[in-house]
Order: sequence, then structure tokens, then C-alpha cells
Amino acid sequence: MKLNGKLLKSTVIAALIAAPVAPVMAQTAQDDPAAAEAPVQAAPETLPETPSAGFSEETLTSFVDAAMQVQAVQQDYMTRIEAAPEDAEKQALVQEAQTEMASAVEETEGMDVQTYNEIGQAAQTNPELNERILAMLQTRQQGGAETMTE
Repeated sequence: MKLNGKLLKSTVIAALIAAPVAPVMAQTAQDDPAAAEAPVQAAPETLPETPSAGFSEETLTSFVDAAMQVQAVQQDYMTRIEAAPEDAEKQALVQEAQTEMASAVEETEGMDVQTYNEIGQAAQTNPELNERILAMLQTRQQGGAETMTE
């Protein structure tokens, strides 16, 4: 039972990390197609090598910071999107959310959208990297839950 709970929690956290990758990637492709071509065109399973240790601890810390900010934007917009009465309004909110998620990543010290996407993709295909990120996220969420209110 405990293992199932831990597995479920890890899956949920992994989904929160992976989910922002697509919208942020799509926003980047609209803003700067040249910067996003490789991540958009290459599926994770077709990437040549997944850099597991290629990301420094500082970069991963920035990734976790950005992921937490993106998660906050997602949570905020999810309720607004669900409450929107019309499809056009929902679509406008989705686009607004994508812009805010990209901004949240760019505003994180030591992180940009391309690196964020690369780490997200690498974490999906590299269990060791995924575990490192999950551990960092869990530590941050446990220790900083009271400081996350803005």
C-alpha cells in the first residue's frame, strides 16, 4: 500500500513536470521558431543520448524553481478555464496561460524555455534524472509550502 502511494505521488509529480513542457514548447515555437525547432521536431524516444549527468545541480535547481512556478500558473488558469462558459474564452485563457508559463520559466534565474524543455524531455526518458528531480521537488514542497503564497 505504501509503495502504491509513493508510486502514485511520483507519477503525479512527474506529470506536473512533464505537462508544462508541451505548452511552453508551443509558445516558444510561436515566439521564436528557430530556438524551438529541435525540441519540437524530436520526440523524446528519438533523441540520440539523454544527458543524465549533463545538467548541473544549479541548473536542476533552477528547473525545479521554474516547474513550481509553472505549476502555480497551471493551477490558477485551470480553474479559470474550467469556469469559462464559452470555448473561445477557454482558448483565449489557454493561450494566456501558455504565455505566462513561458514567462515564468524565463524569469527563473539560470533557466530558459529551451533548457527547461530539454530537462523535461530528459527526465521523461531517464529514470535516474527523473528521481533526482522528484527528490528535489519533494524536498522543496515539504520545506517551502508556507512560502509559496504570493
